[in-house]
Amino acid sequence: MSRAEGVCLDCAQIGALHARGRCRSCYNRRHRETAKHLCAECQRLAVLGPEDGICRRCRRRARPRPPRKPPPLVTCVVCGRQRAHRARGLCGPCYHHDPARVHAAADRIAARLEGPPDWLADFAAYLARRLCPDRAIDMLHRLAPILAAGPGGALPTLDAVRRQPAGGGALSRALEAFFVQARLVLPQGRAEQAAQLRRARRVEETPAGFRDAAAAFAAAQLDARERARRSGTKPRADHTLEINLAAVRDLARHLSAARPAVTAWHLVTAADVEAFLATLANPSNRARQLHALRVFFRWARTRRLLLIDPTRGLRANSNTPFHGRVLDIAQQRGLLRRWTVHAGTLPANEPFVGLLALLHGASAGELRHLRVEDVDLTRATVHLGHRPDPTPLDPVTAAALARCLNHRDRAGAGNPHVLVNRKTKTVAGAVSRAYLEMLLAPAGVNPLLLRVTRLAELVTTLDPIVVAHAFGIRHGAAIHYLADSVDRARLPNV
Repeated sequence: MSRAEGVCLDCAQIGALHARGRCRSCYNRRHRETAKHLCAECQRLAVLGPEDGICRRCRRRARPRPPRKPPPLVTCVVCGRQRAHRARGLCGPCYHHDPARVHAAADRIAARLEGPPDWLADFAAYLARRLCPDRAIDMLHRLAPILAAGPGGALPTLDAVRRQPAGGGALSRALEAFFVQARLVLPQGRAEQAAQLRRARRVEETPAGFRDAAAAFAAAQLDARERARRSGTKPRADHTLEINLAAVRDLARHLSAARPAVTAWHLVTAADVEAFLATLANPSNRARQLHALRVFFRWARTRRLLLIDPTRGLRANSNTPFHGRVLDIAQQRGLLRRWTVHAGTLPANEPFVGLLALLHGASAGELRHLRVEDVDLTRATVHLGHRPDPTPLDPVTAAALARCLNHRDRAGAGNPHVLVNRKTKTVAGAVSRAYLEMLLAPAGVNPLLLRVTRLAELVTTLDPIVVAHAFGIRHGAAIHYLADSVDRARLPNV
């Protein structure tokens, strides 16, 4: 194929053009001139300059630059300090914590939507009161594509958020709490749904020959709880129902592995139940497992699934002595020094949780469900759990509680509980047990260890009946910590 003829851009001669409007000789000469070589400064392949032998990037970097002018200082309208102006008369830190940014972000999102929902501005105000502006704006930006893709109704939006990866995370929890508070949707009962899934999983894990009876037993427990709620008596908690189902499942697994001839519940004997209880790793759980199996076999006998209850003549001692770990006096003094002398360098929640568990024996449940309305700083008392009387606080615990409440007020949390973390700031639920353990992990302890240390100390030095009444626990639970030995350090020096 013949090349087009024309005038070369470099030599201005008429002839066949090679490429880019140049003849072959001019094109090859320019290509040799622009070949890449190693730069003497950055050691990279690049087109070098003929005068200095360095690349364009190094030449631009070595070029002198004019000094940057400092930003003009203005008086911040919030803090009143002379700082660099950021926006709207605010300095950088005040602009970073300005809740008006959340409302402005909600207005921009509403302007981009064809039909913005009516609750978007109220949801932005809900987030602005509880979260820092950056996190609230991030939630609004995650919500914007969901609103643009679907209807703006409360329940469809909540379902669409939950279909996101990891169930929507903090956004779904904040949306659900806001919709319930605004009476746009009814409470979803997420805890009840999770408990239902756990019960179904325990039934599915039961061997096939015993599964139908386990499923019927699970349904019967739910019916009994509903009757207890209607009659006003104390219904069983989800945890109790799950323990009963887990005991039935574990017994069925043991029978399938150790007694293959036993393929139905009516073939189970008392010896099988005793052999199963003997396989438990923790002997202190035998009484609880036997009670769960007794509940199941009593129900099975009323349904004519078996003729004889194999657990009728079995007994298990639940008053086993306490053999767990407790903290000695030196360790307790070290923890007290950490949470009093060095409390200013720790998170606000850690000293309060540690002191309330170490000095007052507060359990994880009492710490998690402690509300602001249960606190009386004037009298220095708190209502803990099911304790019959308010618990008086010592000065160091009262000071730690006041610091914890001040931190909670500065965070702007709308949660009614005293302990609030990042996850529960936008909802009304309590913190998890894992949060308490993570909070005390730097000190090398956990709430259970602190509680049993205090109980063991009080039961040994005081009357167990008095301790049981003060803590709101059974007498047997207090006697459980009574040591069968004498502390020689407490005897009089005669």
